[in-house]
Amino acid sequence: MPLLMIAPSDAALPPEQDVLVPGGAVTALIVRQGQMLAIRDVDGGQPAGLYGISLADPALVLSPHHTRVFSNSFKLRLGMRLVTNRRGTAMVLGISAPHLKHDLLMPITESTLYGETGGADQHRAKIAAAFRQVGIEPLKLADPINLFLDVEVGADGGLAPCGASSKAGDIAAFRVVTDLAVVVSAPAADPRLWSRRQPGAIAVRVRNEVADLDDWTHPWR
Repeated sequence: MPLLMIAPSDAALPPEQDVLVPGGAVTALIVRQGQMLAIRDVDGGQPAGLYGISLADPALVLSPHHTRVFSNSFKLRLGMRLVTNRRGTAMVLGISAPHLKHDLLMPITESTLYGETGGADQHRAKIAAAFRQVGIEPLKLADPINLFLDVEVGADGGLAPCGASSKAGDIAAFRVVTDLAVVVSAPAADPRLWSRRQPGAIAVRVRNEVADLDDWTHPWR
């Protein structure tokens, strides 16, 4: 990806990882500059929340608001840069199937165990706790990058949720541009946004070379 212009380094390669986020859970991990971060909907129909905090400065957070303004788009598209609250590039979307939609508008949201809305505060607490597990005390929590969630904007400016866009095995993969702590969530469905009886699992893979994701990609690549 020439647009990243990451300078080569003689340092040892950072560790690679494979993590499964069970439905309803959240998981934190550390990703390093130059790595590929791939997020996969295991069974289909399950959006994933993506959050990030800079390892160098916890005041810098992955921000959908600043990404929208920086890219002049309310949807995350192939080749777009995800930026922090100070508009520094954090990662770039490098792999995403044409049918996939990724939302930059909706806030943290999750249903309760009983299928009702109103679980956002509990979900926020889980995200903060996950960051602490990797040694990061979040100074603030931005809204998520809602991977695989399709939300349209009507001519009158109204929001029109269209559900989850992902099928079983679909992935979104990013080239990481700065060292980050990231949290990936597999929230229970908020019935205002998407329908799923039980939350599904999200798989996360971190690799040092894009070729090492080949067994996760689809024929469209």
